[in-house]
Amino acid sequence: MTDLHHLRILVTRPYPQGEKLCEEIARRGGEPIYLPTIAFAPPPHDIKPALQTLHQHEWLIFISPQSVYALTSIMQLPTNVKLAAVGKGTADALHQAGFENIIYPDTFNSEALLDLPVFQNVSGKKIAIIRGAGGREYIDKTLAERGAIISPVIVYKRIVPDVDVTDCLQRLEQHAIDMIVCTSFESVQNLKILLGDAAWKYLPDIPLIVMSERIKRLAEDSGFRRIWVTRHVSDKALLDVMAEIKEKAS
Repeated sequence: MTDLHHLRILVTRPYPQGEKLCEEIARRGGEPIYLPTIAFAPPPHDIKPALQTLHQHEWLIFISPQSVYALTSIMQLPTNVKLAAVGKGTADALHQAGFENIIYPDTFNSEALLDLPVFQNVSGKKIAIIRGAGGREYIDKTLAERGAIISPVIVYKRIVPDVDVTDCLQRLEQHAIDMIVCTSFESVQNLKILLGDAAWKYLPDIPLIVMSERIKRLAEDSGFRRIWVTRHVSDKALLDVMAEIKEKAS
């Protein structure tokens, strides 16, 4: 088991994934500091008309675990529709909800999903994209260019949570945070918003763990200087990078 003893790790991932990661960190001897920087709320419009037509689609593509949680909490998914997920985490959420035979790529990104053979010849096929408001629309546009009939279904919106940051600010001042986990660029942005300008003199030089080169580039543009990218998208990959940072620092 990965040894994380004496590491103080700030986890910004939203609930429930963030809580699960904190539990894994604690099991390995680390000290998780949980500050979710993203929360979720219902979408700003009535989605019932879109939900009533889901059974007419050939595919439902889920963009995130939260898209699974949000949709399955308000309806039973049609059994005649095939399911796809952008990555393993989203596929796991579907499996936990009781669904099998989920199509998903080994690499967690939109491009990898679009490279799957089943999405090469989609002309005339009805495909619903289940996602949050304001999300990246690359899958929608690419499949539409390939001739698919696309229905975006917005099942949640992301918001900046109302959380107490006092403990986190104190830890920063005491240099008592060894690394930070941000699994989306929005979590990076919201971390800066929540902690404010006073925290910025500490944040850039704390190792920041992200899950893609794209998030790394955006974080660099925001001023972070020590960024580590996981080899794949999973809690294990995050834990492996934490251990690697610890080993290099010792």
